[in-house]
Amino acid sequence: MKTLRATIIGGSNTVMEPGYLSQMLEAMQRQGFKLDIVENLAVGGTTSAYGLFRLKTSDALDRSDVLIIEYALNDAFIYGDERRQFRHWARIYEGILRYALTRNPQLKICTLILGARNGSWLTSVPAIDAGIHYLSDWYGTAEVDISRGLMRRYGRQVVTDPAFYVDQGHYARPISTALVADLAAEGLVAALAQERPVGALPPAVDPDHFAEAGVIDVQAIFAAAPDAPLVEFHNRRFAFSAIDIARHRLQLDLGKGRLLGVFHMSAPNIAPLALGRGDASYHCSLLKGGVRDGKFKFLAAMLPCEFLYGADLLQEAGDDSFTLAPAGSESGIKRHVAKDNVAQEGAAEGGILPLLGLLYSGTCRRFSADLLAPAVRRAANSA
Repeated sequence: MKTLRATIIGGSNTVMEPGYLSQMLEAMQRQGFKLDIVENLAVGGTTSAYGLFRLKTSDALDRSDVLIIEYALNDAFIYGDERRQFRHWARIYEGILRYALTRNPQLKICTLILGARNGSWLTSVPAIDAGIHYLSDWYGTAEVDISRGLMRRYGRQVVTDPAFYVDQGHYARPISTALVADLAAEGLVAALAQERPVGALPPAVDPDHFAEAGVIDVQAIFAAAPDAPLVEFHNRRFAFSAIDIARHRLQLDLGKGRLLGVFHMSAPNIAPLALGRGDASYHCSLLKGGVRDGKFKFLAAMLPCEFLYGADLLQEAGDDSFTLAPAGSESGIKRHVAKDNVAQEGAAEGGILPLLGLLYSGTCRRFSADLLAPAVRRAANSA
């Protein structure tokens, strides 16, 4: 039995228990491979940007032989097949590969490609899946295309059967997840049995990749706002520490960079976020439907920030400034509700705004926090 240490990043299919992951680990053991999970950093409803953030705020890669990535389904949901969004996604995914291999040159990387019910993979060439194949080949890493394998092995009729999925983004348990697990185990065993050549990284496909993206984590936020309270979120699966900035306004100034993501907790009493870029400001809902409906007490979540740039998303980044604060009753502010979020006007009484961190490109020139006046805080909570 060969034993390897693995870190996993991905979405809710990799969180679900029971689910494909536990079945995959059992199937691999039957084939002579045991994976000891160093860290399972998967969080539902997140994309590759969250995976890059988590890897940069953890030492898991230093303790691992293998990195497993499972974001294709979520990335396709957020970035789709549109050219501008796809190229932005590719910069994030290439960033994960380059960062991981730079930090641990001995690391073996394998990406599992899962597909949503009624996804584009059923009838056309899916952009995200194709991009994973291209970049994996470029960097000498592995991928296991579960969607393609399911189609080839079982046919379109099986994967389009209503019983194959429990909803738009999750395989039905235990039968469909077992089929996924078997394919994943076969592919992983084959990939891990191969020796990966170790040497200098190839030149980047996209020179503007995000391997060197910077992070502002909980410790950095606390250093800027030492009077902001620490909020703990715990259940049997997750433990998160966040900084509540409901009484603060954060200022981030970047040199030749972009804000890539805001990572936060979503709780029933979460305040909406006022996110400003230059002279523009957005009222952003951070409330998840599952939290609003009582299905979850809390969820770790992310706010992708591509919406801040529109048609300029791929243009060369210049100097930029951003503010983050609880949203109040500002007039003329634009509304933004991210996919999988629900609209909210204001926070419940005693609303909180718990942040996990920020991901950005370029150079951080300034990161600071100011305490809001009580009148401003009351307006935010009563909006």
